Amino acid sequence: MSKRQPVEAIVEAYELGQRKFGENYAQELSEKAEALKELDIYWIFIGHIQSNKIRKIVSSAREIQTVASLSHAKQIARYAKELGKTPFPIMLEVNAGEESSKSGRPLNEIKALAEEIIRELPELRLKGLMAIPPDTYSDAAHASVPPLYTELRAVANEVGEGKLSLGMSNDLRIALEAGSDYVRIGTALFGSRS
Repeated sequence: MSKRQPVEAIVEAYELGQRKFGENYAQELSEKAEALKELDIYWIFIGHIQSNKIRKIVSSAREIQTVASLSHAKQIARYAKELGKTPFPIMLEVNAGEESSKSGRPLNEIKALAEEIIRELPELRLKGLMAIPPDTYSDAAHASVPPLYTELRAVANEVGEGKLSLGMSNDLRIALEAGSDYVRIGTALFGSRS
């Protein structure tokens, strides 16, 4: 995740070989994508989706990992088609701890949403699911892979292309041991955000 990191830090990471960068805010993503348009950066949106900003997100990003509703998926599909960016890669966002402070769908609703998207929206490429577990899940708190991570991996295997985006700087080890395909380790790479 490169949110709230200056473009100079992104350029430095790019020069070291990093090509995928995640952003949480539509405006920040748009500004960075424009400022760094000469670089072959694969921008991933991993933030709360607001309907009025979907066109901006699809315009700047190459992938969205926080799709949690059919209506948002339909809008992404429409703009991806308009912008010539089909099939547009998405992941479904799971609210793994069913926390009111986080977005996403409960894990038990994911397969039904995935089936609807696959059936109705050929403009999208459903890669799998993305989850941010409760903060209590960390490498320090868990010597082995917690059951929640095992369950997320199992459900991801049955969604789209079967990919799982799970794990940040504080739970990197257990996420990788669970079989996560993508990790979001901005703090580990860039240090604390300003």
